Amino acid sequence: MYQSILVPIDGSAQSCAALKLAASLTKADGGRLYALNIQEPPLAEDAMGRAAGAIATNAEAIVQPAGLAIIEQACQQAGLDSKQLQPIVRAGQPARVILSEVESLGVDAVVMGSRGNSNIKSLVVGSVSHRVLHVAPCAVVIVR
Repeated sequence: MYQSILVPIDGSAQSCAALKLAASLTKADGGRLYALNIQEPPLAEDAMGRAAGAIATNAEAIVQPAGLAIIEQACQQAGLDSKQLQPIVRAGQPARVILSEVESLGVDAVVMGSRGNSNIKSLVVGSVSHRVLHVAPCAVVIVR
């Protein structure tokens, strides 16, 4: 049993299965479960910023409603009450954001879904779960 677990949620069946598993692995008395949704960062609103690919200054506020809705839907599919976890919504590159949150929260484990990429494809393209598995300073459980 883990004291604190971070679960990246992207709305896929695998991430919902990971959430369900993480809930069963979290200590019943005082354990913390964090659900993290990572949104594509919105581009800047001005033409020059968009052309340069700059991210909007209020990116986190813009993505919050969509991210919270995805977390709520995952909770329903996993049969959990959203009050059983702390939702977190961020904008950015998934692997970097997950690893940043691991450090920031100091979690004991990450439980995340896998897209099921073959090893060869993972090596060529690089998957989020593969990078988190090899870089995270805590336990990582990948669910298929």
